[in-house]
Amino acid sequence: MFRVRRNTLSNFIYLVIGIFAFQSCIYDFYRKEFVSEDKKNNEALLLSLLGLLPNPNQKLFGFLPGFSRNLSDSQFLSSDFFPKSTKKKIVLIHGWNPAERDSDPITNDEKKIQNIKNTFSNGLIHFQEGRNSASSEFDFYLYTYRTSNSILVNGRQFHSTLRSNFVDSDQVYIVAHSMGGLVTRVALAKETGVLPFVRLVVTLASPQFGSPFATPSFLGSNPFLNDLGSYLVGTQGGSELGYTNQGSGQTVISGANNLVLDVLNQSYLDANLNGKFVSFAGVMSNCTVGETFYYNTGCNILNNAGFTQSDGIVPRNSARLGNLTYKQIDIADCDHSMMAFQTVSADDTKSRNLFTQVITEIRNSPY
Repeated sequence: MFRVRRNTLSNFIYLVIGIFAFQSCIYDFYRKEFVSEDKKNNEALLLSLLGLLPNPNQKLFGFLPGFSRNLSDSQFLSSDFFPKSTKKKIVLIHGWNPAERDSDPITNDEKKIQNIKNTFSNGLIHFQEGRNSASSEFDFYLYTYRTSNSILVNGRQFHSTLRSNFVDSDQVYIVAHSMGGLVTRVALAKETGVLPFVRLVVTLASPQFGSPFATPSFLGSNPFLNDLGSYLVGTQGGSELGYTNQGSGQTVISGANNLVLDVLNQSYLDANLNGKFVSFAGVMSNCTVGETFYYNTGCNILNNAGFTQSDGIVPRNSARLGNLTYKQIDIADCDHSMMAFQTVSADDTKSRNLFTQVITEIRNSPY
């Protein structure tokens, strides 16, 4: 395996993100991610890692607006069969999904679509019902992937999927919730390859400097979180959500580091790619405004640790990348799930207003 000399950060950028060129080594490095009882599954996943086959756990769908809020699976068409048009394109990518693990069988389309609905159903309803006339101006696409795998692997495969579905003359805008923002950053990193058709990325509560809740030193200081921590960081993807002390405006957590995010963020500074990003951050004014006990509890824990502004999972500064992106927008009293338009009711004002703000930022994009 690689032995990394940490003499300069720039050298390590090449080793971490450029790792994909060394196929025999990466085969061994990531083999542990794809261990299951199904030999055919293993072979398919490993071949996809080497770029020889598409990853069967990821897929891009096009969304066909319908008439019912009970969204049908038939409204989600494989991008290969989705009608091409001259409209601008919005690609939504979801965040971390705790329901799937590396060892699970390959995800079928029904489960893929359910993963998408779990995050973005309200946003799709807003689009379908013509909010902000979005459906007349944009085509909606949705990307899903196995979140327990490394963001480096998922980002490279997201890049390949985008490259194979769009051409340079297209106008593509990515809306990424949580971990999806990190996968997108890998996909657009200069080491992965240029995607000129991607005009703007809107991140919704993405832990661009990580989350304390994926950080062993933070979790270990709170016995209540031990079980959650071992589950969350027990996969490659989960561990790469960990908090880093590096970055503008960061609150320091003892022992917290995330070299993957540090390298990725440094790459973006060098390439000036942050100018393509608008960062939305959820800011709970108190720890009772979230729609679930889970996020309200997370808000209290973060408050007690000195993170007085968060969405219950991601601190405000992390979601805003320390104000290094093109633009930063705070969304009041939305927990982490609500930052993906997922309020209990699709008619909730917070969900509708957030959708409006996202579409407005895309329309007003200078790119």
